[in-house]
Amino acid sequence: MTAQPFAPVVRLLGWVVTLLEGMAFWTAAVFPFVHLGAFLLHARESLGGTTIVLLVAVNLVAIVVGHRYDGVRGDR
Repeated sequence: MTAQPFAPVVRLLGWVVTLLEGMAFWTAAVFPFVHLGAFLLHARESLGGTTIVLLVAVNLVAIVVGHRYDGVRGDR
């Protein structure tokens, strides 16, 4: 039987990746509601266009990072 000294590290990294993907997935799922509020504030001139662009960019990053999330916690 061979020892696998890095098994705990690999398991921890798998857990961290799953956690980050889950956070990104749910961020991407909720962000359309944030966009709605941001557009309403932008219409009242309470929010700048740069902020809208940054919110869209964050949403796109969340979509890319969270697209593999399947809701199952496990090792990768």
